[in-house]
Amino acid sequence: MVDGTTGCKCHNDSDKKCLCRWWPLIMGPAAMAMVYIAQAVSPEQIAWRGANESMALILVGISIVGFGAQAIRYKQEFQFFMLTLCIAFFCREWHFAGTSNGIYVALACLAAWFFKRQRQIDGFFKGNAVEPWFWATFSCYVLSQIIARRVFRYVGLPGEEEMHIYLEETVETMAHVVMIVTCLVSWIRAAGMKHQGEEIKP
Repeated sequence: MVDGTTGCKCHNDSDKKCLCRWWPLIMGPAAMAMVYIAQAVSPEQIAWRGANESMALILVGISIVGFGAQAIRYKQEFQFFMLTLCIAFFCREWHFAGTSNGIYVALACLAAWFFKRQRQIDGFFKGNAVEPWFWATFSCYVLSQIIARRVFRYVGLPGEEEMHIYLEETVETMAHVVMIVTCLVSWIRAAGMKHQGEEIKP
C-alpha cells in the first residue's frame, strides 16, 4: 500500500522499515550541495552568515509556537521534549550571555530526559512518518556541528577552508526548516491519535 504521509509504496505493514521512507536524511548533504552550486553559479550571491542567523530566530520561533500549541492541545511527552529543545536552540541563536556553554548543559539534560523516558517519547514517533523527520532534524544539527569543528578538512572536502562557515550556517538553517516539517508531521500524527483514541502506554 502507499503511505500517504511519506509517499512510500509498501506492500504490507512490515515494509514500514523500507529505506525509501528515510529520504529526509539527505536534507543535510543537500544543503551542502546547494552551497557549492551557489558558489559555482554566482559566488557573489552565496548565503551570507548574517542572513542565516537572522532567519534562524524566525524559523526556530515557528517551531516553538507549533510544538507549544501541540503540547497544550495533545499533551504528548514528545511534544514537550521538542518544545524544550526548540527553546534551547532559540536561546543559543539569540547569543545572549551564557548560551555558548549553556546549550551543552541543555542538550545533556535533554539527552538524559530522552533516555529516561524513551518509551514515552519515541513511542510517539517510532514506526510512523514522524520518525524519519525527527532523525533528519537530528542529523542536520549534528552535521552542522561537524562542519563547525572543521572535521571535513581532514578528508579533503573541496574548498573547506573558504566555505566551512557558509556550509555550517546553511546546514543549520536547513535543520531549522526540517524541524518545522517535523512539527507539522507531529501535529498530523497527534491529531490522528486523538481521533482514533490511541494512547502511548507508560
